[in-house]
Amino acid sequence: MEKYGLMYWGYDPDDKSATRLLYKDVLASQEMVNTILTSDKPFYKFIIGDGEDFILAKDCIHSLTRVIDWEVR
Repeated sequence: MEKYGLMYWGYDPDDKSATRLLYKDVLASQEMVNTILTSDKPFYKFIIGDGEDFILAKDCIHSLTRVIDWEVR
């Protein structure tokens, strides 16, 4: 599992009648990333928090960016 930053369209927490671009730290396997790139599945599953499933419709995904942690010296 690799750490990714997921940008997605979701309901605005301050105004439930509107949507906005949201961000969430997620874990995804290389298999899931390959599926996103090559498949037309309507939903995708990511891991968040303490291992909870985060299922998101394909049409709501804006971007998925791999997060690489390194130390700056």
